[in-house]
Amino acid sequence: MRNDFSPIALAVSAGVAIGMLASVFAQKAINQHHLKTCRNKVNHTLIHTTAFLGDTYYCVHNKYL
Repeated sequence: MRNDFSPIALAVSAGVAIGMLASVFAQKAINQHHLKTCRNKVNHTLIHTTAFLGDTYYCVHNKYL
């Protein structure tokens, strides 16, 4: 009996790694957008959180704080 699990495990592992890297780069781009644009918005505050994949910035209206 042949073991066909290793190519499947390799494909899943590679997919997870590529997905995580893509989400890190996307989050960095979104952070730069929030850092540039939030200060120009009236009644908005820049919120900083630390997550598993890195720092995250949110531009939140003051009525939700």
